[in-house]
Amino acid sequence: MIFFDKCSDIKYSVKLVPILNFIFNNNLEKIYWLQRELEQLQQELKDLEVTSSRYDFICTQVNRNIQKLGSNVWYTGRNADDIRKNLKEIKNMEEPKKKGSDRNIADLEVMYSNISEQIKIYENSISDAKQFENDNSNRKMLLENLEQLLAENNVFAYLVEPLKQLVNELDNTISFSQYTINDKTIAELKRQRIALKTAIKRNDSRFQCYTMEEKAKSIALIEEYLSADIRDCSGDLKEIKKKIREIKEELKALQNSDDIAKIRGLSQFITSLYKSASGISSVVDDDILQEGFKIQYFKRGNILQPMVQVKEKDENDIEQKKEVNYYIGSMARHTLIQLCGYLGFLKILLAEDKYPIIPILVIDHISKPFDTSNSRAIGQVINKAYEEIGKENLQIFMFDDEEHTTLALQPEHSENLVNDEKSGFNPFYYLASENEEETD
Repeated sequence: MIFFDKCSDIKYSVKLVPILNFIFNNNLEKIYWLQRELEQLQQELKDLEVTSSRYDFICTQVNRNIQKLGSNVWYTGRNADDIRKNLKEIKNMEEPKKKGSDRNIADLEVMYSNISEQIKIYENSISDAKQFENDNSNRKMLLENLEQLLAENNVFAYLVEPLKQLVNELDNTISFSQYTINDKTIAELKRQRIALKTAIKRNDSRFQCYTMEEKAKSIALIEEYLSADIRDCSGDLKEIKKKIREIKEELKALQNSDDIAKIRGLSQFITSLYKSASGISSVVDDDILQEGFKIQYFKRGNILQPMVQVKEKDENDIEQKKEVNYYIGSMARHTLIQLCGYLGFLKILLAEDKYPIIPILVIDHISKPFDTSNSRAIGQVINKAYEEIGKENLQIFMFDDEEHTTLALQPEHSENLVNDEKSGFNPFYYLASENEEETD
């Protein structure tokens, strides 16, 4: 059953995980500082991404306008002097120098297509290699299982030996070295493909005509963009993203490293509270007759799960005990288990004396799902909890239709909230008469 009634409401459930981590996690201080560092790195990442976007935009605009001038110089963000020199030559109407190694667009497209095919072949080979590796791993697992079978019973040796021989032959005849792909090769091919794609785009301007006004405008824009202060942040971005990824992985590991001893102790205390009602409640008596009955608390999902032990036979026909979930349909059981859960949480919170809580538990109409014979279990569980926690450390307010004697409770104070003058709606307020007001 899901513990804490309010957790079904989304506005409370989103706060549950941090609270449970606060209670059951021993790495809170380290998690806090890692989260601070993560927030700082994420802010730095945003700033660098803005700088990088500006860098990419200016480089793109400069190169787009350079193409209109028919220049073969490409702006990288670090060769502003070369661009200015080229612009000066264009203004002086000097004939731009052509590189002898320049290829036409047809050659570039053929090279681009060839490299794309090579990358495709490499990627398919990698996929095949992974499949062969999985198959080989399965063969080895089969061989190990067969050897274990022989170790237990040599009667099947005549069946297993041919299979072992077949697996060994497959392992020796298939060479996996040819499927070992060098990742650097693929990375280099992809880099070359990007460079060819850029070169193809640069050649587009060769087949378009631009007026003198358009070229003059391009020169003015280039000079304006070159005056901007930009820098390439790709290396810094890569490094920060790597750090963020590492911190997130460390945070995930720390947040999942719960205090197992504390969770186990909570489960044992809840179980002991529930079992304390044995001999008083037939509901509890029926449950504790089950072998290995206990109530296990699971932090993930915030669940209180009754469990029992059952006997099962494994593949070798050996009987073993196994813990399984014990499903209960009685609302009285659910209510009593939840009461034990609340009291168990209060015990650990009060015992550690480091959580900002008010030690008050308010219970409303808890006896509703119980019949008369089982309602005394409520008082027994509360009295048992008071023995462990101490009455001076915990105060319980209970509103119920039943008398406290029916629930086997001896409260410090009991008051009937429904009479001729009070409806029971608010026990702490009543309307004063005019005479009382004058007296005050």
